[in-house]
Amino acid sequence: MSKQIIAYGAAVEKSTDGGTTWEAIPECKGIAVPVVETDYQDATSLDSPNGFREYVKGMKDAGVISVPCGYTAAGYEMAIADQALADPVQYRTTLKPAPDQTTGDTFEFSGFPTPSVEAGDVAGLVEMTISIRTTGDVTWTKGTAA
Repeated sequence: MSKQIIAYGAAVEKSTDGGTTWEAIPECKGIAVPVVETDYQDATSLDSPNGFREYVKGMKDAGVISVPCGYTAAGYEMAIADQALADPVQYRTTLKPAPDQTTGDTFEFSGFPTPSVEAGDVAGLVEMTISIRTTGDVTWTKGTAA
């Protein structure tokens, strides 16, 4: 039996008080999980073996992620208030538990949000995207086994 899960049932939350309290991002339509990339610095020299380039690991960066949401006045108000903060906002995504878990995996990171309202057609829903410029570490906590 497959242990895969769907995104429905996940929770995307944010905290502006250092993780003491968490608040759901309203009308969230996708999960927020940054992709951590590592820079590799070219360390090639005149005596690199057989003319091959050599690299050393550099800094990591989780980049900018986009969180799709349905537009609501309350959600937009929350996002622009977070954008005005001097300090980064903490984010937490908790996936629904897999069939062999009692709690789902959790991803936590910090970032600076920028909301944007998306244009749609006349009959479509008004959407909003929160772009988050991540800063610092991304942590993953495996869910509790059943």
